Amino acid sequence: MLFAGLSDVAIIVAAFAAAVWGNSLMMAAEGLRGALLVMLEMVLLVLLRRIHRGRVHDFDYGAGKLEQFANLSIGAVMGLGGVWVGITAAYRWWHPPEQAALGLGFAALVGAVNVVQNGAALMALWRAGRDGTSLIMIGQVRTRLAKLISSTIVFVALCINAALGDGQWGLLADVLGSAFVALVMIQLAVSMARQALPSLLDRTLDEAQQRSINRALARHFEAYDDLLGVSSRLSGNTAMIEVKLGFERMRSIGEIQCVVDRVAKDIGELIPGALVSVIPVASGKAAGGL
Repeated sequence: MLFAGLSDVAIIVAAFAAAVWGNSLMMAAEGLRGALLVMLEMVLLVLLRRIHRGRVHDFDYGAGKLEQFANLSIGAVMGLGGVWVGITAAYRWWHPPEQAALGLGFAALVGAVNVVQNGAALMALWRAGRDGTSLIMIGQVRTRLAKLISSTIVFVALCINAALGDGQWGLLADVLGSAFVALVMIQLAVSMARQALPSLLDRTLDEAQQRSINRALARHFEAYDDLLGVSSRLSGNTAMIEVKLGFERMRSIGEIQCVVDRVAKDIGELIPGALVSVIPVASGKAAGGL
């Protein structure tokens, strides 16, 4: 992720330089989109390092909300940027700008380098996250694949714009390429918002996951004396599950712990990646508290 982020920064600087030199809205849009995504990548990189080093104790339910808040914030700016690019592309169609031929050639070169860089970053990220155990890495692989496809389409449009100059067909390539980047930015903004909002609003688990919890509890129904409560929520993409089981006071600690471990293990197997907490409570004490 660090390699991908640093190489992205180099491409973004070159993209903005090409945008100014060649008066290319397409490159300006690519630079803006890339800059926003790099900001998100750096937030996720810091978060991933903290998770890897066990430094998320500041958050009772993990750092999922921090990740989703970053997604939502950057997604909002991404959407506004996409709207601006779309409006500017429409304006350019009716008011064709002058574009420098050498600047357009440089923009096409930057576009080619961008395609190669995205391909290399995709391979590095895929090798790092191919075991599928990290949701952050899975998201990064998918995002980088989308960036590779998008950058390839933009590169083709840049080549047409550079080859045909600021004539009608060159202008059409610039406008359509810019409109494509605008649509990608708006789609990313909507996708980020749809993913982030439910988690920020404390969404509970879906019905299938709830049934999995009930199935695990039913499987061990005879092993515990009372079911005192089940609570669950999502922190980012991680399911947080807390189960309170009641046990008669005469039962041994070893016996109770064995039941607790089996229930937690079954729930974890039915809902992969979930953080499961099974809390044993003395039935008499629990009943008095209720």
